[in-house]
Amino acid sequence: MHFEISHELDAPVDVIELAFLSPDMGRLLALALAPSVESVETILHEVKDGELRRTLHFQASAPLSIFKGMTVARDALCWDTYAFYRLSDHTSTWEVKPREQYRRYFRASGTYRLESIPEGRTRRVVVGDLEIFVPLPMVGGLVERLALSEVRKTYDAEADTLRKLATL
Repeated sequence: MHFEISHELDAPVDVIELAFLSPDMGRLLALALAPSVESVETILHEVKDGELRRTLHFQASAPLSIFKGMTVARDALCWDTYAFYRLSDHTSTWEVKPREQYRRYFRASGTYRLESIPEGRTRRVVVGDLEIFVPLPMVGGLVERLALSEVRKTYDAEADTLRKLATL
């Protein structure tokens, strides 16, 4: 499933970019996603030669809404998000990886960019592809749509976090 999520932020690109580069992003994102996400741990945060490499580890606190009423192993409710951001063009590539044993069921990756828009504002655009592999095609499509809803919640929370960091 291909998707695009866009947010407009009331600060210039350089201010939003500094917020995005903050080493506090994981901790603040965890607060914004509570209570459905138990923790967001920064595994890697490296800014070097005009590039950010960041890995965030997410642990959901309970089954996501798509799994309500089902018993789901705790380790199935965690994933890592890898981002490689280039300051030169304000763009990033990203990938979400669940634990190794669940990767055959789920794949998500895409791009992330910050664009200047009029009045000193910024548009943040996330474009990606999300695939969930289940034996029944009709169920797979439904699960993908529900998973996309969770992805959207995460990027909405990140946009709120960027707004807060940009006003500090």
